[in-house]
Amino acid sequence: MTGPRVAHAPPAGWSATAELPKPKIAEASGASLVAWSAHRSDAGDAALVSGCVATPIPGWVEDMRPAVEGRTIALAGASAAAITGAPVDARPGDGGVFELRAVSELAGPPIGHARTFVGFDDARVLTCFATCVGTRATSSPRACDASVAAARLEGSLPPPAAGLALRGATWAVHHPRPTALGAGVLAATLAVVALVTRRRPRSRIA
Repeated sequence: MTGPRVAHAPPAGWSATAELPKPKIAEASGASLVAWSAHRSDAGDAALVSGCVATPIPGWVEDMRPAVEGRTIALAGASAAAITGAPVDARPGDGGVFELRAVSELAGPPIGHARTFVGFDDARVLTCFATCVGTRATSSPRACDASVAAARLEGSLPPPAAGLALRGATWAVHHPRPTALGAGVLAATLAVVALVTRRRPRSRIA
């Protein structure tokens, strides 16, 4: 495919599979799954999946990053939940890798690990992930854990420039007092203009 993608090396002996479920995407927002890769261990007790979801944006400002990163983490967790069939919790671990645990066993060992990425093409933000998940929790490393730790994002472009409307909205958020003052002055100016330019009724002298 062209555009950003997650590059990783599956463990030796693991096979590509089309049987693993893909995470559900909110397509009503214009989002689409533009990359997907899935591998399973020979024993069938662990899986390695990766993907990228592209969403159109009107440009980029850094204020958008926390929300986008949060959505990317949720996507990695959803990919694990789709495989295990149960809700998954993702929490930061070492080296930028998230630890995945079953929601029913938050105090137990992880059922997997994930790494997330934020990338861009000409007009979209891409939320990408690599997830290693097993059928049971264990404190021992899985073969695909190393694949997640070494995963990287390739093909990402610089963020698309923000348009005038987006830059104006961002400035208004960071400068609420001048924005409120400017809105008040504008309203007063428009009221005066409307008063001066209003049509006057014609008077008739009998």
